Amino acid sequence: MSIIDKVKQLISIMNENDLSEIEIQEDANKIRLKKSEIGYTHAISPVMTPSIHPSRLEQEPPPHALSKESENFVEIISPMVGTFYRASAPGADPCVNAGDFVNEETVVCIIEAMKIMNEVKAETVGEIVEIIVSDGEAIEYGQPLFRVRPTTKED
Repeated sequence: MSIIDKVKQLISIMNENDLSEIEIQEDANKIRLKKSEIGYTHAISPVMTPSIHPSRLEQEPPPHALSKESENFVEIISPMVGTFYRASAPGADPCVNAGDFVNEETVVCIIEAMKIMNEVKAETVGEIVEIIVSDGEAIEYGQPLFRVRPTTKED
């Protein structure tokens, strides 16, 4: 069964049982659907199990971010191909602006892929110093979206 068929099936189950959120995990994939006022949002992510020695994990940057060591910034990169939106709905305030402080759970943007709106979380702690792409721009997997100055805590 394709991932699209699974998502459609889960939406059906949610509607039939009046559920607002559902999450499943199969092998190396995890699917999470959440119904909001504007419709469905979903996140599909591989389940990662560390197979690298812990000392190597500390030396390598996390897979969601690319460090620009010379400037000591972290880039939040796109986890998928789609259309970049700064706000959750047309006319709404942007999720984040330059100068905002974010943590790992802060939603920084929405990426529309196959008519599904996907929330992208910062997955780092720091200050947004640059928004690299424009609202409504087509983006690629792995493309930098934001530049963040890492901090140890939110100010």
